[in-house]
Amino acid sequence: MARTQQSDHDSLGGSLAANVVVRSGVFYGWWILLALAMMRVMASGVGNQVRSLLVLPLEEEFQVSRAEVSLMFTGGSIAVALTGPLGGWLMDKFGPRRIMIITTAMSIAGYLLLAAATEFWQALLIFTIPLGVAYNWAILNSGAPILNNWFERGKARALSLLNVGHGAGALLLPLMAIAIVTFEWRLSMLIAAGVMTVVMIPVLMVVRNTPEEMGLAPDGDKPDPTRAATGGRPAMLAGMTLAQAVRGPFFWAVGIGSSCMLFVNSGIIAHIVPLLVWKGQTENIGALLLSLQLVWTVPVVLGVSWAADRYDGTKIMVGMMCVVLAGAVTLLIAQSLWSLILAVMMLATGGSHWAIFWAVLGRQYGRANYNSIRLCIYSIIISGIAGAPFFAGLTYDRTGSYGPWLQIILFVGVLGLIAFIVAAITRKKHPTWMRG
Repeated sequence: MARTQQSDHDSLGGSLAANVVVRSGVFYGWWILLALAMMRVMASGVGNQVRSLLVLPLEEEFQVSRAEVSLMFTGGSIAVALTGPLGGWLMDKFGPRRIMIITTAMSIAGYLLLAAATEFWQALLIFTIPLGVAYNWAILNSGAPILNNWFERGKARALSLLNVGHGAGALLLPLMAIAIVTFEWRLSMLIAAGVMTVVMIPVLMVVRNTPEEMGLAPDGDKPDPTRAATGGRPAMLAGMTLAQAVRGPFFWAVGIGSSCMLFVNSGIIAHIVPLLVWKGQTENIGALLLSLQLVWTVPVVLGVSWAADRYDGTKIMVGMMCVVLAGAVTLLIAQSLWSLILAVMMLATGGSHWAIFWAVLGRQYGRANYNSIRLCIYSIIISGIAGAPFFAGLTYDRTGSYGPWLQIILFVGVLGLIAFIVAAITRKKHPTWMRG
């Protein structure tokens, strides 16, 4: 064991990563998971979710409508959807870590540019490219493929623990809301840029794409050079091709079902603060309930991931969709603060979807072309949800109410439930690429 660790140390030239392996004796995948989870804490506290806190300040700053402000969500989503396949191809070709380094720098620059924006079109462009595509690749879509490589038996658990960081970071949202109110939103964006810089530097120093790069094996198992998949391909290269994946009904069913679930979730999250103001609550209560929803995803995602490592993940997603639908119904009819809290907690199930989803895809399609397949499905999902925040704002502008929008969301949720049922029926329990 000591000889193996020393070899790893020598092969990596005494890097920080090698030093951690040698000195800690802990499987390096856990260090990567910890680093990526800290990245998610930062992202949740000062990153993507902050957009919901900016709806009202930007509306006042640039004198635009609620629907126009909502384009900061829609524009970024459309750009992410269009570039998803490219991102998957780049990650498969060059490794997600290299893409993470480049896009992190772009994201930090985005916060600085946003703080200096003088026109609304500039803010939209920034939310579309550096805080849309680049931020998505750096923060939201780089961790999953890395953990998919480092963990096999505990895939869903590892991905869920990554999402725990996302939920825990929501505790920072009230602080960000206070900063936006106290220091105004431009200075708050400079703070976000500083926090992202401080957090991401050590993360990028620790992360490695695959255990094979360090002479290790997934889950901390002893490396086995003789391990191979069908056709004699190394195990790390086993898996379906994109062409094989798209020919199966599972690819489309799980993509459409996820799109519907996240259409419900993203439409409500984007407008949660103004929606709760419409329900008679204050902006601070809205920020607190947004934080509550994200924090509540922690126990939810841990529970469903435990189940997904033991049972059919697609069937679990069917149950999750049912809970999200119940949350949307409750939000529509809620009058009291307690009923709103209940609705927010049920809707948190939708925010717990990603960890289970990425694990299901990893088991269905393998590692060889995981990013290409994953981000093609991701493009389907993002295309489906891109218009949700905009049409929520447009509905409010036209009617002065979020009621009609919540009714539309219920219909979309039912479609998602049907799609997940189809995915559960068509899932292959033993994919062809796994058969020896």
